[in-house]
Amino acid sequence: MTGGGTLGRGKTPDFSYGGVVYPGCSPKAAEGGNWNVISHNDGLHFQGQAIVVDSCSGDPTSSPKVTVRIIDFHGTGILSGIGGNPADTIPVTFVARAIDNHDGGKGADQLYLNVMVGATTVLQIGTSVAAPATINTGNIQIHQSSCNN
Repeated sequence: MTGGGTLGRGKTPDFSYGGVVYPGCSPKAAEGGNWNVISHNDGLHFQGQAIVVDSCSGDPTSSPKVTVRIIDFHGTGILSGIGGNPADTIPVTFVARAIDNHDGGKGADQLYLNVMVGATTVLQIGTSVAAPATINTGNIQIHQSSCNN
């Protein structure tokens, strides 16, 4: 899965996101990928550094042609303060879901992310796995090879 773009409207979006899950068609490449989210309102940068795909599901799409459109993944990473936020860099865990609803995903593709320290949520996009947020710019693309490993 590859993706990048923003969520939220206005001069500065609420979130910017981007990265890859299972790059090079392998769960072993780059420890499963790298997923970045910047919370502009909170001055936080999340970086998922070790990623595991839990499942792939959903109806087939042609964006590109794949037999699934939803990828669920989890992992570990770090959360850091940026842009004047003095927060220390701390280790975190996360769960995520990306949904590829349309090629050129603006207004159609969806993202859920829950970043936690222990059992406490410290950054979240979307309400739940069942209620992800719709992206405002960019695209999310599921590649069949990400779901075959």
